[in-house]
Amino acid sequence: MKKPLIIIHSLIALFFIVIWLFPTVYNFLILNVCLALIPFDVSILIKYVPNRVIKFALGFIWLIFYPNTMYMITDFVHLYSIGTTVGAIRFNYAVLAMGIFIGVLLGMRSIEMIYETFVQRDSLLWQGAFYGIFSLLSAYGMYLGRFLRLNSWEVLTNWRETFQIIISQMNMQSFEFVIIFGALQLALILIYQSLRRIN
Repeated sequence: MKKPLIIIHSLIALFFIVIWLFPTVYNFLILNVCLALIPFDVSILIKYVPNRVIKFALGFIWLIFYPNTMYMITDFVHLYSIGTTVGAIRFNYAVLAMGIFIGVLLGMRSIEMIYETFVQRDSLLWQGAFYGIFSLLSAYGMYLGRFLRLNSWEVLTNWRETFQIIISQMNMQSFEFVIIFGALQLALILIYQSLRRIN
């Protein structure tokens, strides 16, 4: 486990260095990828922590930050600022795509580890229900982040007002977004799961 983790974190650190050293319009990806890395690292802790109370406490933190992984999909909205010269277009597009793929892949492995830890059932029905529910929850988190600019930290630092906003934003617009992006997430997760099972 140690070697893959070192490789993953080293590659992410290298990605941050590239963004920091070379001119790009996507410096915000450093923060977004960091937020996507949190649930991945937390899911690893959950898997190896023996105490069940701590597991569930960490599970709550994971749930708060997990939408940040799939939220990265919506960062494609920033393609409009990709640049005008050929070199800038290629570089900025590569940086944006890399950041998005890192976030989504971290998310898919993260939720898989959560399933392996808390559910532990090799059943397509259980997997479909589990991933479906969390895809919908995550899609709502994406909606709150993209359109209301809510941050996961606010659930911990200002939970009362954040909870009120979460409840108040349950409307038709958010429902449509949740269905579309929940289905997208579920499809990506199931494809990822199927690919991992190919021998």
